[in-house]
Amino acid sequence: MTFKKVIALGLAGVMAVSLAACGGDSGKSGEKTADGKEKQKLVVWSWGADEEKKSREAAMEAFEKAHPEIEVEHSVIPTADHVWDQKMTAALSAGTGPDVIQMSPDYYGLYTEYYEDLNSYVEKDGLDLDSLITEGMMAPYYRPDGKLEGMPLLQNVFVMAYNKDMFDEAGVDYPTADWTWDDVAEAAKKFAKGEGADAVFGIVNHWIDPSMAIICKGGSAYSDDLKTCEINSQEVKDGLTLFGDLVQSKAMPDDTAAKSLPKEQLFVSGHAAMYTLGGFETKLIAEEIGDNFSWDVVSMPIVPNGGKNNLMYATGYAMLNTSKNKDAAWTFMKEAAFANEDMAKETCRAGLTSCKTIAESYYKDLKYGPIDNSAYLEGLADAKLNIWGGAFAAPGDVWKQIWQEVTIDGKTANEAMDEYYPALEKAFNEANGN
Repeated sequence: MTFKKVIALGLAGVMAVSLAACGGDSGKSGEKTADGKEKQKLVVWSWGADEEKKSREAAMEAFEKAHPEIEVEHSVIPTADHVWDQKMTAALSAGTGPDVIQMSPDYYGLYTEYYEDLNSYVEKDGLDLDSLITEGMMAPYYRPDGKLEGMPLLQNVFVMAYNKDMFDEAGVDYPTADWTWDDVAEAAKKFAKGEGADAVFGIVNHWIDPSMAIICKGGSAYSDDLKTCEINSQEVKDGLTLFGDLVQSKAMPDDTAAKSLPKEQLFVSGHAAMYTLGGFETKLIAEEIGDNFSWDVVSMPIVPNGGKNNLMYATGYAMLNTSKNKDAAWTFMKEAAFANEDMAKETCRAGLTSCKTIAESYYKDLKYGPIDNSAYLEGLADAKLNIWGGAFAAPGDVWKQIWQEVTIDGKTANEAMDEYYPALEKAFNEANGN
């Protein structure tokens, strides 16, 4: 597939000088190890805050402990205010990037021209990745032409957390594994009350909801081969209508109201009965709830035909084809993906590790509050990769407009789709080079 190039080359001239010192000079460091070997220098860029940042930094320490011959120069670059995008774009354009860069397969081919094809490295080492990588995590890193553009690090899916005390007080049955989103909506409306700071909601508005609206009734944004836009379907409209009704009935705050308080805080503070909880935030949420109330989780609601209904956010590492230390870069990527159990355990702070042995043992048994991580392993089945990432960001922006027209302005799904679908389809086709 040919994607529209979205690299802003103009940024290179502005930022290349400042970034030159951040990467592009990897190789021999001039230092020696205890046994007299010359150290290699490896430059790695990653993103993340809070537990993610701690996880990345601890993993780097574990790698250096296992490989004293490799000195890692690790930079954690913020994603807020497009800092990551700007720095990466400028560095890639100028050829001054690091050896290894964090990436996500939900970018759908964005920046792939800068990534080393890893197939030859896998073949050289004779690796059977299916036996080493957590099931379902390897496939997104292959491009349609067969190029292996990265190695996985972790994935995150979602579960439905619920406040048992609130359900008990309202006399509402707890969510079960066979609930649909219609069941969630019916229950959520029973909690809606109050105004302003005293408002209570049935379910928190989450940043995944615009994408969840697409799949919750069995719809999809586009075909599996990414070539055909499928957003203008009755199933998608039905999902959009469901979430619009949740907001209009005040069972869920709209995007504007939710900005006044971090969304997860509505659940943590007892102002929302349900919350779509991601694997990346479980530890933090459990710590903030503490003993304030009794809670539990259940798998995400099913679609009407009984199928699975979840969203997946994935991240891994790519080797830049400009790297001057590719052997060390490949060693690092293998270790991060599956070959270093200490690194994998640190990765578990931020999500489900790609290291199969650790995912099916250490990660599965981690317990935060009343739940353990086995719920996230179960949620991987048929989960959809982040829908509007990377090359599809432009049609995603139009979809967000459709979402807001329904949830904030109160338009019907048909009205919003009729108005904005032509622009979304155009943006989608442009992303595909059509």
